[in-house]
This record gives sequence, structure tokens and C-alpha cells, in this order.
Amino acid sequence: MWIKKAVKHTLLGAPGNRVRTINSGLLKGLQFNVDTAFKSMRLFGFDEREIESDVRRLASRAVSALDIGANDGWYSVFFASLPNIKHVYAFEPGNNVIPSVQDNFAVNDPSFAKKLTYINKFVGDHTDDQFCSIDELLPDLTLPAIFKVDVDGGEMDVFRGAKKTLAKDGCVMVLETHSLDLENECQKFLVDLGYKTRIVNNGWYRAFIPETRKIEHNRWMMAARDL
Repeated sequence: MWIKKAVKHTLLGAPGNRVRTINSGLLKGLQFNVDTAFKSMRLFGFDEREIESDVRRLASRAVSALDIGANDGWYSVFFASLPNIKHVYAFEPGNNVIPSVQDNFAVNDPSFAKKLTYINKFVGDHTDDQFCSIDELLPDLTLPAIFKVDVDGGEMDVFRGAKKTLAKDGCVMVLETHSLDLENECQKFLVDLGYKTRIVNNGWYRAFIPETRKIEHNRWMMAARDL
């Protein structure tokens, strides 16, 4: 048992949530607070590795990034690290994760945080105290823009509230889907607006390094007019 613990300590560092240098993957070379009990895949580039190349390619086109469902800011930090991206909008309704986003920006280049606007609301098809719609909040969003959407069921509300923006040229999409019905509905919505879409399935490595949370349907959709 002690040998296993020693090997794990050597590979992952001391346990607990702490600032670590990301060795590979999307945030390679950047700093991020990682708890190796839950997110050790992030250290070695296996956290959503399936979409890394697509995210890099699509983000390279953008000057604005919308991280809808930002959680602890993993993708927001990546977007802010890109010289071509000038504005990062991180949407996350959970008050408990605001300090995490702030901490993860604070341990990186100060220029990253200067790009960040944090919106502590759900994204949907209307605007009130708890919700905001992209069309109403950002009617003059600077394009081209990348949308990363991970909202666990509210995808169509996000799209309906962003229809005017998505109808413009210059938007690209990285969408995480959580049910087949919603995936089909989102795909039809985007295709009707003139987008080409592509489904990205889970990678082979998940048979050996599974997600800690069990989700019946979980994969990704890329969308752009010239995908």
C-alpha cells in the first residue's frame, strides 16, 4: 500500500487542491489549482483530450470567447492565454466557484485577468435577476467569437437567447451534449442557421481512466459554417 501511495505522490505531487503546473494538453505550461483526487487527468492532458485539437483550431480564429458553463475557469484560462483573443466572457451561476476562477487567473499572467468578464448568471432565452441572454447582454459582441457551451440540459435555451448573434458570420461552437434528444435538437438548430456540425465521441482511454461522475450520454459537437 505504501508503495502505491509513494508512486502516486511521485507522479501527481502532494494530494489536495493546490496550484500545479499543467504538463500537457490544452493548458500546457500554465498554472491551475488541481485536486488530484478528482482531476488528476488535467495534469497529463487527458481532460477532454478528445476535443483539444478542435478547441485550439477553432479558438485560433476568434477575438472573443464565451465560456458558458465556466465552472472553475479551465477553458476561460486557456482562451485568455491566446494572444488573438481579446475578450473572455465567463458565465457561471454558482457563487461557490467564483473564488476558484479568480484564483486560477491570479496564478497566471496578469494579462489574462484583464481580458476576463465574469457573469454570475445562468445563460438562457431571457434576462432577469438569475438569467441572461447573449443577444441582450452582448448585442455588439466583437466577432469572430468562439462559444464553449457546457450547461447540462439548458443548451436550447442558450441557443434561443443567442439566435441573432449566431446568425451572424464569425461564430464557432464547442458544445458538450448530455442527452441524445438534446444533441439532435441542437444540431438541427445550428444546421438551420447554416452551420456544419461534427460529433466527437469519447476517447478510447476512458475505458482505463473513466470520468468520476456517471453520465448516460456525454460527448461533444463542433459547429462552424466552414467546419
